[in-house]
This record gives sequence, structure tokens and C-alpha cells, in this order.
Amino acid sequence: MARKKAAKVEEVEDLELDELEDIEEELEEDDDDVEEEEEEEEAPKPKAKAKAKKAAEPEIWGVRNLCDLLKEKTGKDYQPREVRNLLRKMAKEDNARVDREVIAGNKARYEWTGPKDPEVKAILKAVTGGEIEDAKNATLAKLKADKAAKAAKKDKTEGKKGKSKTKKAAPPIDDDDEDEDED
Repeated sequence: MARKKAAKVEEVEDLELDELEDIEEELEEDDDDVEEEEEEEEAPKPKAKAKAKKAAEPEIWGVRNLCDLLKEKTGKDYQPREVRNLLRKMAKEDNARVDREVIAGNKARYEWTGPKDPEVKAILKAVTGGEIEDAKNATLAKLKADKAAKAAKKDKTEGKKGKSKTKKAAPPIDDDDEDEDED
């Protein structure tokens, strides 16, 4: 293997500067030709395919489109996460307003036919009724209650044990360097 490398190095060293320049020019010309061919081939194809797909398939609405509609109708900017939480809540109800199987790991997209879809109308009615804001307020109230309960429990346990809230100072650290004494 080392012999082959040495032979190649010698061949390259033997080439004159003019020959190297000629080789570089040929490579550059080949690259330019390949780039031009690629540009010609790629440009018209994606446009034609995209138009054909749009014409063949009806537009499918998702959560992002629903958020845009909600912003248009209510004037408030809702995040997709908030809307998906509402959708899961609506699907879990006894009389489900959204047709969706709510199980762990279900990552299928929400899909509707457009703003006139019956589920979209039900979601819009729920949002204008304030269900997203109510859910936010309920979650915030629960967090505050949990924090207050945790603080109360902590105060009770500290009172029973008789511990004070102040901590003791750490004992001083001895800086005895044995290395210095051995010199």
C-alpha cells in the first residue's frame, strides 16, 4: 500500500505545471456542463408536479389552518398546542364533538375538509364560547393550589421536627499542604 502511494506521489510530482492547469480547466468545464444540465432538468419538473398534485387532491385542513381561521374569527392568536389540547378534550367527552380516538401514541394528523366542515364549526363554537381560556385558567388555578398545598405541607413537617429555617455554617477547611512540608 505504501509503495502505491509513493508511486502516485512521484507521478504527480513529474507532471508539469501546465498539465495540471489543463486538467483543472477540463474539470471546471465538466462541472459547469453538469450544473447547467441539472438546472435545466430540475426547474420545470417540480412546478408541473406540484400543480398536478394540487388539482388531483382536495385541500386538507389541519390544526395550523384551524388556528388561522380562529385568529380571523376571534382576533386572538391561538397556538396549535392549545387547540390540540381542546380537541383532545372534545374527543374524550361522552358525547364527543370531535371524531378522534384518544389513546397514547396516536400521532395521526387532525384533518378536515375546510372551514365548512361540521367538526370545524363545532370547534369554532367552542373556542368562541371561551373553552380554551377556561382550560388555561383551570390549569393555572390547579398549579397555584398544588404549590400552596406543597408549601403548607413543608411548613407542617418543619414545625414537627423542630428544625429552624436557617442553616448552620460549614466548618472551616484546613489548608494543610503536605507537599510544601516535604521540601
